[in-house]
Amino acid sequence: MSPLTGLPGNVRIEDEIAGRVNSGSPFAVAYLDLDNFKAFNDAHGFLRGDKVILLLAKALRLAVEGADPPVFIGHVGGDDFVLVCRPEQVEELSRAAVEAFDRDVPALHDPADVARGHLEIVDRQGVMRSFPLVSLSVGVATSERRRFGDYREVVVVATEMKGVAKGESGSAIAVDRRTI
Repeated sequence: MSPLTGLPGNVRIEDEIAGRVNSGSPFAVAYLDLDNFKAFNDAHGFLRGDKVILLLAKALRLAVEGADPPVFIGHVGGDDFVLVCRPEQVEELSRAAVEAFDRDVPALHDPADVARGHLEIVDRQGVMRSFPLVSLSVGVATSERRRFGDYREVVVVATEMKGVAKGESGSAIAVDRRTI
């Protein structure tokens, strides 16, 4: 259990994904990661950074509230989270989490950063650098078009898709639609 978010951690996440793979029932895993979080932490400190992490946990809880069947949310650690659900739920739930996060995260930034649309930070060499505001990337792996041998394969695909989402500006969701 994460002491910060109160959500299940790595061992429980691994068990949840492995159980879904082994059951043969359809499932989806969304891997959520904050973009530009390090820059935010560098600018504002880890205590304010924790508020961003807590905001994402809250956005996920709101997104899955009342979901049927119930959805598993886990906090991998740092700024990484997972959502495990049925394939037909994953896009709507991911979108709801992104929308809730994007709606509330500007309040955690300095108003001047929000007005500019980016953070300005002096790096270790004394050079002013610009970073986009914190956003959310979501990579989705689903059993709809492929069979997974074990949970590690699911994590690899979700991580690949998260990388695709990170290639977009702002918050983005990338769903693996490859057939294998």
